[in-house]
Amino acid sequence: MCGICGVLGPVDHAGIEDVGRMTRALAHRGPDDLGTWSSRVRVGAEDFAVALGHTRLSILDLSPLGHQPMSIDDRTIIVSYNGEIYNFQDLRRELEGRGVAFRSSCDTEVLLQAYRVWGVDAFARFNGMFAFALFDAPRRRLYLVRDRVGIKPLYWRLHGGVLTFGSELEALRRHRGFEPRIDRGALGRFLRHGYVCGPETIYSDTRRVMPGEYLLWEQGKLSSHAYWHVGASPATPPPERFEDVVDTLDALLGDAVERQMISDVPLGGFLSGGVDSSTVVALMQERSRHKVRTFSIGFEDADYDESSHARAVAQHLGTVHTELIVRRAEAVQVARELPDLYDEPFADSSAIPTVLLSRLTRHHVTVALSGDGGDELFAGYPHHLRLAQLAGWLRVPRALRVPLASLAAWLPRGRLRNGLFHLGAADAAELAYGLQSAFDAPSLAAACGPEGARPALPYLEAWASAGTDDPLRRSMQADVRLYLPDDILVKVDRATMSVGLEARVPILDHRVVELALALPREHLWRGGATKAPLREVLYRRVPRALIERPKHGFGIPIHQLLARELVEWQRLYLAPSRLAEEGNLSPDGVAGLLGLARGRFDHALRAAVLWRLVSFQRWFARRHRGEAAA
Repeated sequence: MCGICGVLGPVDHAGIEDVGRMTRALAHRGPDDLGTWSSRVRVGAEDFAVALGHTRLSILDLSPLGHQPMSIDDRTIIVSYNGEIYNFQDLRRELEGRGVAFRSSCDTEVLLQAYRVWGVDAFARFNGMFAFALFDAPRRRLYLVRDRVGIKPLYWRLHGGVLTFGSELEALRRHRGFEPRIDRGALGRFLRHGYVCGPETIYSDTRRVMPGEYLLWEQGKLSSHAYWHVGASPATPPPERFEDVVDTLDALLGDAVERQMISDVPLGGFLSGGVDSSTVVALMQERSRHKVRTFSIGFEDADYDESSHARAVAQHLGTVHTELIVRRAEAVQVARELPDLYDEPFADSSAIPTVLLSRLTRHHVTVALSGDGGDELFAGYPHHLRLAQLAGWLRVPRALRVPLASLAAWLPRGRLRNGLFHLGAADAAELAYGLQSAFDAPSLAAACGPEGARPALPYLEAWASAGTDDPLRRSMQADVRLYLPDDILVKVDRATMSVGLEARVPILDHRVVELALALPREHLWRGGATKAPLREVLYRRVPRALIERPKHGFGIPIHQLLARELVEWQRLYLAPSRLAEEGNLSPDGVAGLLGLARGRFDHALRAAVLWRLVSFQRWFARRHRGEAAA
C-alpha cells in the first residue's frame, strides 16, 4: 500500500516543485520508500509540466525493482500506483504469451504493460483495490483511475488550468495554489450523515475520483469515464436455488481470499467474532499451511465487549489470536488524535476502535484481511429491514400517513417511534434516505446556509442510478456507492495507513459484489436471519452457536466513554462567539440542531449528533487554525 500525488499544468505556474512536499505529506502511507518524477510535454502551442510522487509500503517484490514512479518503454509511460491487483499473475502470464518481457515480480509493472497492450480496456481487467495516476507521454494523456468500489482514495483539484491530485487531501493542501474554502453543502451533508459524500469533499473546488471511474486529462481538458458501475450484472446470472447461490458464493469468496493472501510480508486477519470477519478468517485458515494470526479488541464496558466471541471463533479455527481490552483513557487519547489522522471531517465513532485495532495488528503483521462489506452487500443493516417493513405503507395515501407520522412525537423513544417519524415520506427514496439521516433540510440550512438545504442530493442521485425498481436493492446500491466508500472504507484506510498497515477486503471482490447485488431478497433474508448466503458459507466451517446472537456494530459507547470530553468540547468548540468568528456554522442554527436532537433522540443518539458537530469543529481548528487538538 502506498501514497500517490502529482501536478500537471502550464509550465509557468504549475508549481511542480511542490510535488516533493506533497509526497512527504503522505510518508505515513508508505514508510519504506519515496520517489518523485517530473517532465515536460508540449500540447499544441503550450508547454505543460507534469510531476508524480510516490511513497511505498513494500508488500510484493521488496527489491528496488518495485520503486515508483515506475516507467516502461524508456520512460514514455509512467505510473504512480497505490494498491494491489490480485489477478496480476494471471495477467502477467497472458501478457508473456503475447511476448511481453518483465523485469520485476511486482504488480505495478503488470499494470503498465497491461495498459501498453490493451489501453484503457486494461482497467476493467484489474481485480483489486487501487488508485493510480498514469501518464502516457506519446499521447499527451494523464489518467486518474480508482478501483470499482472505492477501496483506495484519490482526490483531485483543477484550478487555473493546474491539476493536482493525491491519496489524501493533505497532499493537495501542500501545493502552493490550494485555497481551502469550506463547501457549505458538503458540510450540511456531513452533519446529516457523519461523513462527506463523494464526489464532493469538504472543500468547494476539490473532488474525489468516484469508484469505478477514471479521469482523462487531454489537450488541457478533464473528462470523466465509468468503466464499471454499482449494480453491474455478474458474469453469469445468479442461480435460482438458494443452495446453489451458497455454493457459488463459497467458491467466489474462497478464490478472493486466496488471491488476497499473496504477500511477501507477514499477514493476518481482523476478527470481531461476527459473520463477516469470521467468514474471511475461516476461509484464510482453510487455505493456509500455518496458523493464521488474528486480532481483535474489546472494551471495559461489557455491553460493547465482543472479545469473548472473537476468542471462541479463533479457538475453533485454531488461529494464533491476539486481543486488546480498551480502557477509557486509551479511547479518549485516540479521540483526541482523530483530527490529525483523518484529513476530512469524519464522525464515525468506530474510527476509534479501528485505529486501536490497526495499531495492535501492525505490531505483528504488515497486511491484514478485513470483513468489511458484508452488511452493504447482503442487506445486513437495520435500515434495510426497516425499509422493507415500512415500504408497504407507501401504498396508503400520504394524506393519511402524515397524521400518523405526527403521532411519533408523543410516543416513547424506540423503534415504533422512529418508524412513525418517516411514514410521511413522499416516496421510497425519501423513506430510505430518512431512515439513515439525523436532520431535515430546513434545520441544516439554518446551520450551514442555503447550500445546506439539499442534503439528500447525493443519495437521491445514487438511488436514481441504481437500475432496479426494488427499494431494498436500490438502498443497498446507494450504500455501496456512498456509505461504503465514503465512511467505512475511509475509516479503515486512514486508520491502517496511519501505521503503515495494509488492509484487504475480500468480500468486496467485484465478482462477489456483482453476485450479491443481483440476489432477490428471499435469498438475502431467510428464517428470520439477515445475510443468509454469507452465514451459510460460514456455517460450513464454524458452528452456528458461536455466531448467532443479536447484531452489534463495531462501535464504542461514545456517550459513556467521552461523556466528560463531549461536554468540554461543546463548551470550547461550539461557543457562539467562536462559531460567529469562523463563519462556517450559524450559532443559532447549531443551537437548533442540538435542540432538535434533544427532542427527538435518546441519549446515545444525542451524543452522536454532538459528536458530528464537535468533530467538524475540532478538525477545522486543527487543520485551519493550527490549534493543538484538545
